[in-house]
Amino acid sequence: MFSLIPRKRERKTEALVPRIETPFRLMRKEFETLWDRFFDGWTTPLMELWETPEALGFDLEEMEKEVVVRAELPGFEPTELDVRVRGDLLTIEAKHEEAKGEKKEYAHVKRLLTLPKGTETDKIEARYHSGVLEVHVPKTPEVEGRRIEVKA
Repeated sequence: MFSLIPRKRERKTEALVPRIETPFRLMRKEFETLWDRFFDGWTTPLMELWETPEALGFDLEEMEKEVVVRAELPGFEPTELDVRVRGDLLTIEAKHEEAKGEKKEYAHVKRLLTLPKGTETDKIEARYHSGVLEVHVPKTPEVEGRRIEVKA
């Protein structure tokens, strides 16, 4: 099927230009082109639903004594953040509402994360500084492990 897709040629040497896009991106571009030709631009507000939102930075780092979750949430205040844990599921949610004249602008981010086994969810701490939320989840002593001495 993909061999039927024409490849672009360079103008000077007429050599084939290598494909750098995946087949799924090509298919998405074809669907977007079809959408644009069919609706001819009158559904511009609906296109926002079709587009994939940019993912904010979200990182999980497992250290010796704790697990640290970092989430980039620029533009939010600490009071607009909601960090919850239920069992081994950590939920990070940020909501922001701002009135600009007659219009209201909303920002909403929600991330769910399954914590690894052996974490102490009752001792979780969260800090927010310079647009980055850090959630520190300590590990239980059994999971931390111990160092075994190597004898010669």
